[in-house]
Amino acid sequence: MNNFLKRIARVLPDDILFGESFRHAKKIDLSFKESKDKIDFVSSYKQEKLKTLLRLAAKTKFYEYLNDVPIEIEKVPFINKEIVLNFFDQMIIEKSGADYVTTGGTSGKPLGFYINKNRKGFEWFWMTNNWSKVGFTLEDYRAVLRNHKLKSKRFLIDPLVREFRYNNFSLNDSYIDFVIEHSLQNNIKFLHAYPSAAYMVAKRIKKMKNKFSFNTFLCGSETVFPFQKELIQNELKIRMYSFYGQTEKLILAGEEAFCENYHSNPFYGITEVIDESGKVVKTPGVLGELVGTGFINTKMPFIRYKTGDISEYVGETCPNCGFIGVTFKNVQGRKGDKIYKSDGSAITTTALNLHGDIYNYIDNMQYFQDKIGELEIRVIPQKGFNTSIKNKLLIKK
Repeated sequence: MNNFLKRIARVLPDDILFGESFRHAKKIDLSFKESKDKIDFVSSYKQEKLKTLLRLAAKTKFYEYLNDVPIEIEKVPFINKEIVLNFFDQMIIEKSGADYVTTGGTSGKPLGFYINKNRKGFEWFWMTNNWSKVGFTLEDYRAVLRNHKLKSKRFLIDPLVREFRYNNFSLNDSYIDFVIEHSLQNNIKFLHAYPSAAYMVAKRIKKMKNKFSFNTFLCGSETVFPFQKELIQNELKIRMYSFYGQTEKLILAGEEAFCENYHSNPFYGITEVIDESGKVVKTPGVLGELVGTGFINTKMPFIRYKTGDISEYVGETCPNCGFIGVTFKNVQGRKGDKIYKSDGSAITTTALNLHGDIYNYIDNMQYFQDKIGELEIRVIPQKGFNTSIKNKLLIKK
């Protein structure tokens, strides 16, 4: 859909514009808010969704053993990326009504899988519901510094989701100054960015004493470090709101207005924190790996998927704000490693994620840099890898 049509479509009510799955999520949220016993509402919802998901998964060859297993998540073994890659075909329920998507592959072979086409409205509701804790509304525009690479223009506008998209692959001082000034001219209050990119903007604001319009940075997809929050939130007084999720749509968690723990959304999926022996952590303060079971994907379900991300378990509810759902903090993973270009600008390896069928021709992949302006991409090719695929991997200076 081009921007002209998007502008026309944007006059529609959000419930119509973002589809049936958006309305479904909104209905769940309203029912929860109106419920008298919220803990029971969450528990009943999760049990019903899990029962449906396990019965659906049992139709696949990989999960067919679930036909003989009680409907209890603890009875289901953990899986990880390697298991999905090895048993890919056996885990698919159906491809009809599904998209094929891939995760990023900055190190190792990326993961591809099938997922419902109608997922976007559901996720958009819950993502923006998170952001609403710090004042965001669907009427607000955002400045976005994530994985957009603009060839010629300095920015693009997407009126459908109200985004000013900037080039995250050109973060030198001059361009960052442009982003700050352009956002100021358009009175943009929210910067949606990787934490590392948000930090680069914040450093420039402090160094140049730039005037700025931002009151909130919406940050996800990388580890948030204390030094980043110190500058952004404590020195510049810009709220650094952090959220956690993944392409696989298993766990979605975000902070609250006055609480900076991560609160997992119980209507999005089941979140667990496990120790090295595979036992579910129940003691606050203990570190463990985040494990997710997503409710969204009914085309190729992932049940008890080990994310590889480590966090500190806080509780089944948040002791600080009373949020009902698995609560954690201090997520360690998805580090914001930087690649440095010849002009002195930097981009993060997160932004280099290549989503698409290109990964069908690569068995494994790694970025390596020992000289500014030059990046070595190390791949283990699969059958079909050719010059055309190689050229798609090339990153210009």
